[in-house]
Amino acid sequence: MENKSRLSWGYLAGIISGITYGMNPLFGVPVINKGLDVNSLLFYRYGVATVLMLVFMLLAKKQVRITWKQFGLMTIVGILFTACSLTLFESYKYIPSGIATSILYVYPIMVALIMVFLGQKPSWQTWISIFAGVAGAVLLSLKGEGGFIDWRGIALVVASGLCYTLFIVIVNQSKQIKALPNLTLTFYCFFIGSVMLFCLSGFGLKLNAVPDTSCWLNILGLAVLPTTIATITLAAATKSVGATKTSILGILEPLTAIFIGTVVFHEAFTLNVAIGVALILFSILFMILTEK
Repeated sequence: MENKSRLSWGYLAGIISGITYGMNPLFGVPVINKGLDVNSLLFYRYGVATVLMLVFMLLAKKQVRITWKQFGLMTIVGILFTACSLTLFESYKYIPSGIATSILYVYPIMVALIMVFLGQKPSWQTWISIFAGVAGAVLLSLKGEGGFIDWRGIALVVASGLCYTLFIVIVNQSKQIKALPNLTLTFYCFFIGSVMLFCLSGFGLKLNAVPDTSCWLNILGLAVLPTTIATITLAAATKSVGATKTSILGILEPLTAIFIGTVVFHEAFTLNVAIGVALILFSILFMILTEK
C-alpha cells in the first residue's frame, strides 16, 4: 500500500513539474521581447528563487547544511540545470516558444538509453511511450510547407535536452544526492545557477537592468512556478518513479507550452502540431495505464 502511495505521489509530482515548467514561455518571452538578455533574465530568476527558498527553509527549519562531497555533486547538477535553461531560452530567439519547448522532448530517449547502459532496462511499454513522445516532438518541429524550422533553434533545444537528461540521471543514480531532501536539492540547484550566471555576466558587470514593473512580476512568476515548484516536484518524481518515467511524464511541459504559445502568443496550430500533441498525450496515458 505504501509503495502504491509512493508511485501515485511520484506520478502527481511529475505531472505538476511538467505543467509548471511548461509555463517558461508565459513569463520569459515577454521579458526577452522587452530587450532583457537571457543571461540577465536567468540570473534574476535564479537569484529571486534562491532567496525565496532560503527564507522558507530557515523559517521552516529545513536542512540547509550539506557535506563537501554533496556540494561537489550539486555543483555539477546545478551547472547542468542552469545550462538547460540558458540554451532553451536562447532558442526562443529562433523558433516559436511552444515548438521549442516541445522539441526539448528528444531527451526521454536519451534518458532511457543511459539507463540501459547503467543496467536498468525499460519495459516494452516504456519504450512505446518514449518513441510515441519523440515522434510527436519531431512532428512539432516540422514547418507547414515542408522542411524543419531554424536549425539554430533546434540545435539549442537538443543541447538543452542533453543537459536535462544528465541532470535527471545523476539525481536518480547518486546516493549522495538521493540522501538530500527535495527542498535542499532544489535550493542548491538555484544557488549554483545564480553563481554560474553571475560569473558569466562578467561578475555582474554585464547584467542589464530590469526594464519595468511588469518585467519584475514576470521574473517573480518565473522564480516561483517554472523554477521552484517545477524543480521540487521534478526531484520528488525522479526519486519516486525513476528517471525514465519522470522524463515521460514531463512531456506535459510541451503541451502546456503549445497551449500558451497558441492562446497567448498566437503561434500557429497546424495539422502536424495537432498530430504531435496527440502522440505526446498517447505516450503519457499508455505509460501510466500499463504500469504494473
